[in-house]
Amino acid sequence: MTNNPNLEIFYRAFSSRIEIVEALAEALKSSPDNFRGLKKASIELEETISEIGEGTVEDQYRAYQKAIAIFVFLAEWKHAIRNAEPDAQRFLSSAKLQVSEIDKSLSFTTDERLNVFLDQIQGLQNVDELSAILDHLKEWTLPLLLFANQLSQEVRRYRNPSSNGNSAHYEKLETTVAFLKFDIDGAPAKNCNYLKPGVSYDLTIEVRVSNWPEDTSILSLTPVTIDSRERDWLPSFKFTKPQGEGPFTLTGTGRAVLMVAHSFGSRPYEFLYAAEFDDMSNSHDVAIVGHRRLLLEGSDVSSNPLSGFSHVDRHLLDIRNNLRNFHGLHSDDVSNTMIILGGLGNIAAQALRDGLFEAGTLEKPFQQQTSTMLRNYPNIGGHLQSHAEAAGGITDLTFRDIPIELKVENSKVLYPEDCSKYFNQTAAYAIALGKRIGVLAVLEASPKSAPVGVIEKDIEVFAHPTGNAIIAIVVVVVRGGFPKPSSYSK
Repeated sequence: MTNNPNLEIFYRAFSSRIEIVEALAEALKSSPDNFRGLKKASIELEETISEIGEGTVEDQYRAYQKAIAIFVFLAEWKHAIRNAEPDAQRFLSSAKLQVSEIDKSLSFTTDERLNVFLDQIQGLQNVDELSAILDHLKEWTLPLLLFANQLSQEVRRYRNPSSNGNSAHYEKLETTVAFLKFDIDGAPAKNCNYLKPGVSYDLTIEVRVSNWPEDTSILSLTPVTIDSRERDWLPSFKFTKPQGEGPFTLTGTGRAVLMVAHSFGSRPYEFLYAAEFDDMSNSHDVAIVGHRRLLLEGSDVSSNPLSGFSHVDRHLLDIRNNLRNFHGLHSDDVSNTMIILGGLGNIAAQALRDGLFEAGTLEKPFQQQTSTMLRNYPNIGGHLQSHAEAAGGITDLTFRDIPIELKVENSKVLYPEDCSKYFNQTAAYAIALGKRIGVLAVLEASPKSAPVGVIEKDIEVFAHPTGNAIIAIVVVVVRGGFPKPSSYSK
């Protein structure tokens, strides 16, 4: 850190920080000017941070700015929902994708407040949860950036090699290729997308070019992946220079086919689109921004089932991907949790299909039947333990030290988000067993007069804060209390 105060950096950072604090107070309210003001202040802080070097205080500012930049998308998400805008979910998907793409090798990512924020985003499901995230940002304090390490002149010239003092001329020639969105078969791409191996899908890409570089005529977008054999699975795109003045918005559609399936435990295929103009010898460097990474899930759940029900397995793929992005979870714990969820998913699907549990089923019979059915799975078997001690209490079940808490509700219909009163108990067992994850299975066996329950909505992941840690709670609601379907028409 330098011995002399850097007043220019200090004033700029402090001014942006004040603007952010003021904008945060109004960011979730109805006027679009609120989140726009927050976005402007975030960009200004990012520009200031780009001029500083390494350091502990500097990393605190980088962590804070990253969180604010992601929260801007969440504020815009709420505004889009409020105004019934089409495809409002793209803002939430964008925020979650940015979280998943953060390079954990960078020093600022060790900031505990940033990691709490990232965990909150991973578990975010609806706009009502934004208030808690906003409160976390409001309580985020920062030291004064008075003695900032500034980048050397050599590094600054490297970052901006064509700058010669004529900023207006440079800004005029600067080119940015912004990846706006991907669509798969007409639907916006998600954080992770399931493509059945061997099936052809339409992949649409939309990019924005701010200023087309001089002496160039073609922009190429090419998929890049670790294994070169996989690159032909996704289409390449070529765009010729449009007429008129920029910015230009370009859209192209091609065929995407995953030729080879991967195992359920393998990570999704990952593709990164590179942008390149045909001749850049007389032009400035091109800035590539936006979300140009695609994660494609290619597990063949029909050939390699986890629960025995294809629709359950497809949902469990999403659950697995959410857990993989959960900060602090060990990969072995994720794998073991998925084995248990395969068994519980099978029980939940059977309960809906065959009416396994009658109305008013007590907790002990539910526990006994669940234990028996889970032990029938060869990959669970004797690894499932009953009534193991933890945190001074007795767990219902554990599988390789993953706690499985079993509860029964016979008085009312409930959904995963209604089970939060059991989260503390499940989290306490998980912490005592040295885990950051627990499973909560709730039999909802209230008397039914109408159909209720969809597997895709009855298995969910929640980020549960407890003390200075965040515990992943996977809730599985098992349905009971159904009459015969013919009685619904009487």
